Amino acid sequence: MLRLLLVWTLLFQSSCVGFSIVAGTKQLEVGKSLGPTIGEDGRLNGGTTPADALRLWGKPHRIVAEGTQEKWIYKSGELAWRGMEVWAIVPVPLLLPVGHRKVALEFTNGQLVNYTVGDGRERFFGYFILQTDSKVWRFNWEARNSCDVGYGCK
Repeated sequence: MLRLLLVWTLLFQSSCVGFSIVAGTKQLEVGKSLGPTIGEDGRLNGGTTPADALRLWGKPHRIVAEGTQEKWIYKSGELAWRGMEVWAIVPVPLLLPVGHRKVALEFTNGQLVNYTVGDGRERFFGYFILQTDSKVWRFNWEARNSCDVGYGCK
């Protein structure tokens, strides 16, 4: 009985108990201007052109063109991680690097219209107290971005 009481007390004292799976890929919107390194957002107010991308980041890994639209794919210097996290008050990551994060620039008529970075899809199972809402039990709940799980926003 004492053990059950101890487990019950610890469950409600901790902020998170459960696990999350990081698998697959989703694209996160970054902005409309480029920073000095691949994957970094800039602070320019004006439009970004393909010439700006070539000057700042160099030649892309791949270019896909359709009519007046072009999609440029870059590999960033950041590793892409996949695997699982065990949450027992603090997260214990059991993640492996599976390559580099991909950055996609979409140009229409020579202007940047969309800039996204590939990120892992994370699904949660268990008891999680998050900053975003009052719901604590989560089963197959997907975080929309890093702000949802308290990591800080990118």
